[in-house]
Amino acid sequence: MLALWSCESKTTTPAVTAATPATDSTRTVPVLGSYKGSIAGRYPFRLAITSQLNKTEVVGIYYYLKQQKPIRLWGILAPDGEIWLREIDPERPDTVATGWGPGGKVRHPFAYFRLRPASQGSLTGTWQGAKSDKQLPAQLTPYHISGPVQKAHVSERTYFEEFTAPEFTVSDMGVTEKLYWLFDIENLSEQTLQEEHRNHEKGGFQGYGGVSSEVTYNDRGLLSVSLRDEYTFANVNSRFWTILVDLRTGETLNENELDPAKEKAFLASCEAQLQQQLAAYLASEAGGLDSIDAAGLRSQHIGPEKWPDDMRIEKNGVSFNHSVEYDMMSNFMRKTYNEQFRLSFTFAEMARYLKPNSPLRRLQ
Repeated sequence: MLALWSCESKTTTPAVTAATPATDSTRTVPVLGSYKGSIAGRYPFRLAITSQLNKTEVVGIYYYLKQQKPIRLWGILAPDGEIWLREIDPERPDTVATGWGPGGKVRHPFAYFRLRPASQGSLTGTWQGAKSDKQLPAQLTPYHISGPVQKAHVSERTYFEEFTAPEFTVSDMGVTEKLYWLFDIENLSEQTLQEEHRNHEKGGFQGYGGVSSEVTYNDRGLLSVSLRDEYTFANVNSRFWTILVDLRTGETLNENELDPAKEKAFLASCEAQLQQQLAAYLASEAGGLDSIDAAGLRSQHIGPEKWPDDMRIEKNGVSFNHSVEYDMMSNFMRKTYNEQFRLSFTFAEMARYLKPNSPLRRLQ
């Protein structure tokens, strides 16, 4: 566990495909798509039925325009043509829907829609709240975004009354679903949080400490989120990483946005910055470092075999992290160096190294 939770820059993020259910292409579902709608004419929302699991099951996502908090949906296509969609509680995603569906019970521990296709691609039916017998009318019509996404709406969700994670929605429902899975707390934490919560309730102080986040950029269809989490075992071990997303596609961005023909020049610029920072740091710590740590820092270089990582967009530019590694480096020094050597480029400087079609060119 200590090896997994050392203080390091996390350069890989959970793939959307790992969390998003696989689709079954053996049958076309005409209801797949995005909708705008309202419940009882008073609660406007956006909803998407995004994927088909098999011949009768679909999944999706929706959010109310007022709260802008994404809610997962799972549903069934009934033989009579109705579409049943139930909310999925992220703390209890495996809640059994016993008796839910055509001919079943009415009241359930989750809210759900009961819809039927209507004219011009619309859906009509009812919405029913969790643990309620009351049904409210729901009307949905096909929805198409009117222009390119510029910004994400930012909010936060608390899980098990102690763990928090950021949440994001945009007008494009397909991208909203991708954002949901990218920032799903169990994907971020790589932990089973229900077990961690039970341990904490019993008085355990070890284990997962949660995720903190900072949105460092949210404009021009680009989102950059800096994340940090902690795990306490023999020591308190931290991870730092950034998730950078193209809000117009929902795809993550990384160093692959660099033009291969410009990589050599980019690495040379990074190396020059790193050596300046190392010289300044060694001068400021003169007499404070032992010979192993001083020699270890002098051995640091950037090149084809050692790339900078953790690309992050900030207010005035783009930065990358250099992760310090050398033999016999202590865990204390690893924590000290973390985020210490970031290499920065203005937007104009960064544009010199990008592929012609890179989304990052919107920063200019």
